[in-house]
This record gives sequence, structure tokens and C-alpha cells, in this order.
Amino acid sequence: METMYTIDHKEVDFDIVVGLGFLHNGMSHIAEYSLFHRFKTTLISGSQCLLSLYLFDLTMKSKRQTTSESEEEEDERDMLNELPEGVILHIMKFMDAKHAVQTCVLSKRWKELWKHLTTLSFSHEFHRTVISYNKFVPRVLSNRNSSLSLQNLDIWAFDLQSPNLLDFVTQYALLHSVEHLAVTINIVSHHFFSLIFSSLTLTYLKLCITSLAPTLELPCFLRLPSLKSLHLDNVCFTASVNGCADPFSSCGSLDSLVIENCFLHNDAKVLWVSNSNLCSLTLGNTILKGPDKIQLSTPNLRFLSVVCDPVPQLSLRSFSFLEQVYIDVQIKTYFHTYYVEKSYSALVSLLQVIADYVKILILSSSTIEILNGLLTSDSKITQLPCFAQLKSLKLKGRSSSKMSEKEVSRIVEYLLPKSSVAKVVVTNC
Repeated sequence: METMYTIDHKEVDFDIVVGLGFLHNGMSHIAEYSLFHRFKTTLISGSQCLLSLYLFDLTMKSKRQTTSESEEEEDERDMLNELPEGVILHIMKFMDAKHAVQTCVLSKRWKELWKHLTTLSFSHEFHRTVISYNKFVPRVLSNRNSSLSLQNLDIWAFDLQSPNLLDFVTQYALLHSVEHLAVTINIVSHHFFSLIFSSLTLTYLKLCITSLAPTLELPCFLRLPSLKSLHLDNVCFTASVNGCADPFSSCGSLDSLVIENCFLHNDAKVLWVSNSNLCSLTLGNTILKGPDKIQLSTPNLRFLSVVCDPVPQLSLRSFSFLEQVYIDVQIKTYFHTYYVEKSYSALVSLLQVIADYVKILILSSSTIEILNGLLTSDSKITQLPCFAQLKSLKLKGRSSSKMSEKEVSRIVEYLLPKSSVAKVVVTNC
């Protein structure tokens, strides 16, 4: 019987107990029956999943107390402890490290089980103070089975002590061949910086700086040969030559890139995203602090998402493999006229650049409002391109204010040629 668990999407398919709510009414047979029926439920945390299994174990023991002694001897089982170690560790990897360690009190078998985890997630939210959290993290790492690799690590580090903590954690992770690393921090030390960008094993890296100003200046070139997925939030790019920042060209395995709230250092004016292997690119929100211009040299790009305010000035070369583009932009008209006109121009320019390549175009409600405003004005109407290669146009409206048929028709009329066979999908969410 196949069992699947997931935390990221907040839904989980697994064979477990739906009758736990009736436990106190003596209806344990419902729990037993439901074990063999698949259902979908909302999962709050990994510990809830484990708790459900544990309660089911207690339920079965409660039911067995009503059987005869001979039947009890024959059927006596510990349902939870009969699960293979690999299944239990799979469940535990979705738990915060604090909850995972707390399972050591369940039984002798569980005392050492958490030490075999190869996925650890540390969040300060489950600790009363930052001091207790900063003490807890190194203790866990120091007491786990050091002969095992640490494949996945997700850590939050705050307060003035965080640089020392993060240096220790990062060094431990790299020594244990970490592959997936997610770091959220407000203070960054130079030692941490040098450790991260010397890794030969990292395939996924997420760096999120929570301070108001970016405290992490990336090197001119990111030399991470195994890196496949990179997510950068509130970092600073350093210019190399001619006022251009080109940090990604040396990441030969990079497949997916997400950039949010990022800056250019000093007088740099252009961010150059140059990578022949890159398949997916997301340009996130950069409220009034992003680079003036982003140059893309990514010939194998297939998926592009632009979720920005203001709209960046994008310059793209040939994109014969471009399949899908998602545009979700907002232009705050109460800002200076120069800013508004510049954003309008950047949006129109973006549409013109992708028009000859994209197969699927998805526009958010705010983007649709902007385009409708342009189409009803006297300026820039003739500049909107026609998407001759488009196979699907998806318009995502707001549930609170549904788009009128007139608005939809106006967008379709200008973006699609009359001979187009593209499928038009309108959703309200």
C-alpha cells in the first residue's frame, strides 16, 4: 500500500486514523477500520502525523484489552514500533528538530532514533528565547550520528550571537556533505560567506537576509559546481567589469534561479544573468530597490516569472525554448510620473521581447488592469505586441472583482492575432 507524505503543500495522502476523535467514546473499531481507507486531510506539522500514528497505537492496545487472553497473546503487537525505521525517519524529517529530539522519551527504540536523521530543520519559533535556541542547535548537531551525511538543513539564525552559531552550523553541514541548505538570518559573518561559496556538494541553496539593508555581498562569481537550484532574497550583487554584475555564469549545473529584493553594489547598473543551462527564472518583488536593468543570456530558458514592482527593464536574446511566462506586476500610480512611465515602458518592452517565443502566457489581475489602462489610453497602444506563437493565454482575475467580458475581449483582441488558435482561460481566484 503506497503512502505519501508532504508538508510543503499542506496536504497529505496517507493511511491513518480518521476515528481518533471517537477514542474517548470507546469507538476504537472505527480507527481500526479506517486504517485501510485512503483519505486526504490537512496536516499542521510533521509532529501531528507522528502523534496520529502514536494515538492509533494506543487505540489498538485499548481495543485488545477487550479480547480474551489467548487472542491477546496471539495479536499482541506494538503497531507504532512495528513500522520500519526508514518509514519513521521519513515522517520525522518533516518535524522541527526540537520535536524530533523529543521523541526520544517514547521508548528505548526511540531514544537514539532521531540521531539518524539526515534532514534537520531548526526554527526559533519553538523555543522560548533566542539564547535557548542558540544552545540547542549545536547540541543537536554534536550528538547526532556523525557518520551519516546531513543531506538537508534548514536553519534560522538571529540575534547578535547568530554569526558564531551560523559559522558552526555551516562548517558542520559542509563537512557532512550537505546537499540542500536553506538559511534565514539577519547578520552574516565573512567566515560564513567563505564557507558557503566553497561547497562542492551543494545542489540547492536558499539565502534569505531579513535585515532592512542587504548585509551579504555576493562575490563576483558564484563557484558552486554542483548547484542546481538557487534562491536569493535581499542580497547584494557585486559588479565585475563595465558596471555589470555577472554572478551566475560559473554555476554550470544551475537549473532554477529565484531572485527577490536584491540590490546592485555601488555604481553597478546592470545585473547580467548569464547561464547556458538555466531552465527556470523567477524575478521577485524588488520595491524601488532593484537593478535598473537585467540582461538575460539564457538560451535554454523555458520558464520565466516576473513578479516585480517596479517592473525591471529586461533585455533578452534569442529564446527559442521559452514555453511559459507568468507576469504579476503592479504599478503604483501615486508615485512620481517618471516612475510610472518607466514602469509602463518596461512592461511593454517585456511583452515585446517574449512575443515571438512564448507558448503559454499567464497574466495576473493587476497586470490585466495595467494593460487595460494602456489600451484605453492614447499612448503605447500600438506598441503592444501580437503573440503569434501563443497556444494558451491565462487571465487570472480577482474573486472580489471579476473581469468583465469587455475587458477580456480587449486583452485578447490586442494580444492574439485573429487567426490564432490559442486557448483562452479566465479564472477568478
